[in-house]
Amino acid sequence: MLAQKAGHVGILGGTFNPIHYGHIELGVQALEQFRLDKVLVMPNNKPGYKDISNEVTTDHRVNMIKLAIDGIKGLEYSDFELRRPGITYTSDTLEALHELYPDVHWYFIMGGDSIMYFDHWHRPDIISRHATLLVTTRSGAPEDMVNDKIASLQSLFPASDIRREYIHQHDISSSDIRAAVRSGEDIRDMVPDSVITYIRDNGLYHV
Repeated sequence: MLAQKAGHVGILGGTFNPIHYGHIELGVQALEQFRLDKVLVMPNNKPGYKDISNEVTTDHRVNMIKLAIDGIKGLEYSDFELRRPGITYTSDTLEALHELYPDVHWYFIMGGDSIMYFDHWHRPDIISRHATLLVTTRSGAPEDMVNDKIASLQSLFPASDIRREYIHQHDISSSDIRAAVRSGEDIRDMVPDSVITYIRDNGLYHV
């Protein structure tokens, strides 16, 4: 996955069910704004925050990720969490990555809606110790609330490094895409054409 050398590497995690333009924008802007060497697009195995057992197979999620980021310099698929057994916890992932690649500076990319509950995540102190948090906002979390929350977290975790990432607004969610597919709506503004073709050819997200 990584060469054994120092670097600045972002992690973009999620279920990616399916991956969409909002995800891609998060990765691309992180690369540019923080001059990262790469961003690993890292799908969850069994996330602790939701049950995905009734969703599409892992292979489908992975294939859509690979199609979506193909040709985008700096974005790289990673199966690191998929290869780890049990529930996927970000703290465990970062501990393992830090042990394997101690010279890498890790950046964990997250939305403003997620940062609002960060102190309730599994071992948030470990996450903030092993990675710089890159936080962006979306419609579900107003910017002033996010800023207040960041200040609170920096007080709670003094060693934390939390920075703002600015993106073009993509008010897209994977659940919206799944609903649109079921309704027969156009999703060309949400996902790359290659992913649309894959969804259609494999009959995904239909009732």
